[in-house]
Amino acid sequence: MTPEKLPLLPTSVIGSYSFPRWLDQVRELGTKNLLTPDQVQEAHDNAVKSVIKDHELAGVDIITDGEIRRETMVYFFSKRIHGFDFEHSKMHAIGNLDSSIQMSDPVIHDKVKWVQSLNMDKHFKYLKEHTVAGTKVCVTGPQMLAKRATNEYYKDEKELIFDLADVLNKELKGLVAAGCDFIQIDEPVWVGYPQDMPWLVQAFNRLVEGVNAKIALHVCYGNYQLKKLFKGQYAELFPAILETKAHQLCLEFAVSNGVGLELFKEHATDKEIAVGVIDVKDESVETAAVVAERIRQALKLIPAEKMSIVPDCGMKFMPRVRAFGKLKAMVEGTRIVRKELGAA
Repeated sequence: MTPEKLPLLPTSVIGSYSFPRWLDQVRELGTKNLLTPDQVQEAHDNAVKSVIKDHELAGVDIITDGEIRRETMVYFFSKRIHGFDFEHSKMHAIGNLDSSIQMSDPVIHDKVKWVQSLNMDKHFKYLKEHTVAGTKVCVTGPQMLAKRATNEYYKDEKELIFDLADVLNKELKGLVAAGCDFIQIDEPVWVGYPQDMPWLVQAFNRLVEGVNAKIALHVCYGNYQLKKLFKGQYAELFPAILETKAHQLCLEFAVSNGVGLELFKEHATDKEIAVGVIDVKDESVETAAVVAERIRQALKLIPAEKMSIVPDCGMKFMPRVRAFGKLKAMVEGTRIVRKELGAA
């Protein structure tokens, strides 16, 4: 779906979608050579098609492939970029709210550099060939990759993050060459490190330099197993975040009951704002009426023509029936408000 054909208040997703547990079993059978590589790929293809079908049936305007092909939003990248050592992974906390939430992450033992395609261009082409909806590709940002590793090589973390930005820049340009015109960069941990914002913005701008596509930046409060990870607030990122060369900011607001929306009254910007209206950490499925009211709240501070509607964050860690129900509610609530605005 081209931008000129998008409705007022276009709906989208943040990236990941409910991950089918059977796909883990398929991958394991593949590592044991009980399934051929072609059979494993067929399973991934079918899983992607099921995501596309859910997104289209729910009525979402701009979709992704659900990141179904990726091990995680982090490992998919760090396992394919030179410099990350997974043989000597170390456990460490992710976030500053609960130190018991830990992951086994790689050690950085050498200068990070591009050595192979991540195949995101091929994955995008498959998505584009199998949907009539608008599409975008989500890419985990350099700070997230750096924070989900133990740095034992670089003396300065800033140098590491800038090197990762250069590696990813090559991949973004590959996506554009494949026909992708909308790329979202995910930096969910920026809220945890507001003191670094001046150079994090520089790293982001270096990441997207020369990338001829619409660029979105997603920042949240962290989301692992549907738990919030950081105690920071969006206010600590302003106004520096407005200096990013992103056309759109994707932020979560449902989980905070709209706290942070007021920042767009305090800080003028021409950027589009993708407003999170679905609380992915809430096990209940919102009603369309609840979604509509959240959109109305945002419209008091953000012009409709500058607003998109999204869930707060990714939906990987929830059952498929819940994820689909939440997307349907998001779309139905958006349609209620469009009708009120005379744009049904």
